Amino acid sequence: MRTALTLAGILALLGAGEPARAQSAGTTTYPASDFAAFNPRTALDIVERTPGFVLIEGDGSVRGLAGSGSNVLIDGARPSSKSGGIRETLRRIPADQIDRVELLRNANLADAQGQALVLNLVRLRGGTSGIWSAGLERNGRGMVYPRLAATASREMGGWDTSVQFNGFWEEYPFETERVFTDPDGEVVSSQEVFLPSTLTDVFLSGEATRDALGGRLKVTGRFGRSFYYFDQTSDRFLARLPDGAPDQLELLSLDSILWIGELGVDFTRPMGQWSWSTVGLLNVEDNEAGQDQRTRDAAGPLPGRVGVASTSRPLEAVARTRFASPQDRRLKGEVGGEFAYNRLESTFSLTVDGVDAPVPASNITVEEWRGEAFANASYALTPAVTLEGGLAAEASRISVSGDADNSRDLTYLKPSFAIAWRPSEPLLLRAGVRTTVGQLDFADFAASAELNEGQTQAGNPDIEPARTTRYALSMDYRGSGDFAANLELFHEDRTDVLEQILLPSGAPGLANVGDATYRGIKAAATIPLDTLWSGSRLTLEALFLDTDFTDPVTGEDRGISGASDPRIKAAFRRDVPESPWSWGVAYTARARQTDYLLSEFTRYSDNAGWGGFVERRLTGGLMLQLKVQDLNGQETRRRRTLFAGDRSGAITGFEDRVTRRGSFVTVTLSGRF
Repeated sequence: MRTALTLAGILALLGAGEPARAQSAGTTTYPASDFAAFNPRTALDIVERTPGFVLIEGDGSVRGLAGSGSNVLIDGARPSSKSGGIRETLRRIPADQIDRVELLRNANLADAQGQALVLNLVRLRGGTSGIWSAGLERNGRGMVYPRLAATASREMGGWDTSVQFNGFWEEYPFETERVFTDPDGEVVSSQEVFLPSTLTDVFLSGEATRDALGGRLKVTGRFGRSFYYFDQTSDRFLARLPDGAPDQLELLSLDSILWIGELGVDFTRPMGQWSWSTVGLLNVEDNEAGQDQRTRDAAGPLPGRVGVASTSRPLEAVARTRFASPQDRRLKGEVGGEFAYNRLESTFSLTVDGVDAPVPASNITVEEWRGEAFANASYALTPAVTLEGGLAAEASRISVSGDADNSRDLTYLKPSFAIAWRPSEPLLLRAGVRTTVGQLDFADFAASAELNEGQTQAGNPDIEPARTTRYALSMDYRGSGDFAANLELFHEDRTDVLEQILLPSGAPGLANVGDATYRGIKAAATIPLDTLWSGSRLTLEALFLDTDFTDPVTGEDRGISGASDPRIKAAFRRDVPESPWSWGVAYTARARQTDYLLSEFTRYSDNAGWGGFVERRLTGGLMLQLKVQDLNGQETRRRRTLFAGDRSGAITGFEDRVTRRGSFVTVTLSGRF
């Protein structure tokens, strides 16, 4: 008797049998005990080990508080914070506080951003717990530096509180070779560059939650400083490859100090059979940066000096409220609105040999007032088929003052629709279309410079948000033994894409230049290998892209600037049964990317990367881990093609660059208190 080969049949062979996890109405539940073998310290450890789930960082390119969030909910709501990202929020929650993990396989309400797969962490209330970690990291040139983190959670005066301290000092020693050639391949100059860049972060964050006013109140906060600097030295050889004494010496330094402060308030309470939730968020930053480039002949005279000084002070205030119907109805929905105020104060100055060099839109203030109303609904057509729909309407006013003056009003409609079909309990298929509006980066309104590349960009006060309509077909399968796989095919039509062109001011800058398509395949899988080797499993992630865009400078077809393809990751982990030992290896495939500017384009290629870890559980709840990143070192190759005037002109030369850094080894001791 012949058996038809179906998708469900293939997946059943891999995941064999009935699903091991509780599944109902598109929700798969994993109790916290399922993760005990991994000895998780924080909620992040649990999220990263949830079968078939890929954590998506908050998408700052999408407007709206919910739209810019990640695919993780905490107690059914998106985290009321943006600074530090979802990973820091999850590190602030001890694993002991997690009761269960719920995978929402067909979420459409606003807090889930309409994603096909959303993870909801359900926490225990009350209790006291704490986690700490202390580590030493060794970089590729043998320098050792510390990493410290600690989180304490306890109930205080009716509040469930959690406070986290995180601090580290890290150096990235890059060694670079640069060769500049003319169109005929003759060497114009070459450089040997040593760049030890250093990042120091110190942050304190926390949250407090309690019952209040008939509902649940949560307050979050984060404050700290990030300091990034480097002193780059370069030996330059004229008309020859590096050989003997250099002809010129160059020193490029950069200092950037960023202060961040954030306060968030989240309140949820029942309103009859409905629920009401409100989120408020205030985020302020203060960033000061300076660049200084000095060049001198090897004999000693100082022929040139370039300096850049800039400040950036963004402020964001957002309030969002929504009313949601009961979730156990055949027809369920929500309505709500969001109000936001964004502001950026930016200054910029460029000096060449002590003389000011004006750049358009150097000192500006950008303000935006924005309001949005939305409604979403979900209807169970049959027990296996669900229809979803939503509509959001937004209106905003953007004004620019200072060196550039402009104001304009913008309005957008953002519809969405999807249909989901569950032919069997383990398998879910979903097809949908969704329109989003991009979040403007107000830094593009202001002038900027990158001295290391010899690039200066003018600000453009006329930029408008890009828009995307995304069509997606996805599949998610949950089998036995923690087998899970999901696959998504997507196609995006993008409007008003931002690329660099020659602005009316006569300087290069970003502008809305046309439409593009962006399509690809995303896949992820968790494959238990216990039948082959007890306690082991393999996780896979992959993204393949294909983009089309008409170049605004040359008129030719090409890909979108900055699209990296492919992105492939694989990780193997083994928790040795009845043993305190665990170990694993990780692999990242080689990726390629092309960036286009007005008068040049650059092609990048990274080497494939390997890493691994070994950890041992000790007495007293301690754990010791040895981790290696970039075991084979990191190497980035790039070829920069330069043109006269713009990329429609003649080629004037090339730059070939190879940047290398060694592996990083970290030893970490962690525990609970």
